[in-house]
Amino acid sequence: MEIIDSSTIARARLSVLTAHLAASVEPSSFSPLLETSGVSAQSTVPPPGNLKGVLTIIDDRTGKKYQVQVSEEGTVKATDFKKITTGKNDKGLKLYDPGYLNTAPVRSSICYIDGDEGILRYRGYPIEELAESSTFLEVAYLLMYGNLPSESQLADWEFAVSQHSAVPQGILDIIQAMPHDAHPMGVLVSAMSALSVFHPDANPALRGQDLYQSKQVRDKQIARILGKAPTIAAAGLFEIGRKASSSPFQQPFLFRELLIYARFIRE
Repeated sequence: MEIIDSSTIARARLSVLTAHLAASVEPSSFSPLLETSGVSAQSTVPPPGNLKGVLTIIDDRTGKKYQVQVSEEGTVKATDFKKITTGKNDKGLKLYDPGYLNTAPVRSSICYIDGDEGILRYRGYPIEELAESSTFLEVAYLLMYGNLPSESQLADWEFAVSQHSAVPQGILDIIQAMPHDAHPMGVLVSAMSALSVFHPDANPALRGQDLYQSKQVRDKQIARILGKAPTIAAAGLFEIGRKASSSPFQQPFLFRELLIYARFIRE
């Protein structure tokens, strides 16, 4: 029986994976699930009726009465409570809410969460439907731009992201220098942070604070991060696995392919 060394097997696997990746950026090969998924946007669940009004507060400490405006969503501004004081040395009432258990820090058109009811929606789409019927990049496009992409938009989007999948050699050197028992998340965070050094064109401190007012710059950075993150994760996992074990082929098939591809990016 002919014996084939692991390097030959790895390169064969790499060629197969590369062929799949190359095919994935051909416009004719895209088959987004937008037409057949049945996913449809739903409006964010509104509170029961219009809750706008005025909240009247009587401070038993001083006997004073205060009025605080209530928004349509049933929220009040925390700063409005600063006027409730007991005297000149009192800087005003402060709201204590550790863990933000009952604090709404921002209005969001991106995400709606109701933990009590088990509801999570992205741009109005139920998360369970997106998970079942849409790809990762389709959902990423939805979060970034507010709608699911058309077939042509998805083709352009996937191609743009794929063009940024390669990472600088310096990033791979940083990953390789990590301890063999480094936690994968620590490796990922360190490598992602180091990207700013290799892409000074994206640094507002060097290019001006109005840099990201340009949609073209924002779009490039979005595609750059989405493209490089999987490669960095794969390279980090490969290096950790390589130092701990001589055979990355002990991992599940799809995971193994990702590790092989990350390994041979540098060769």
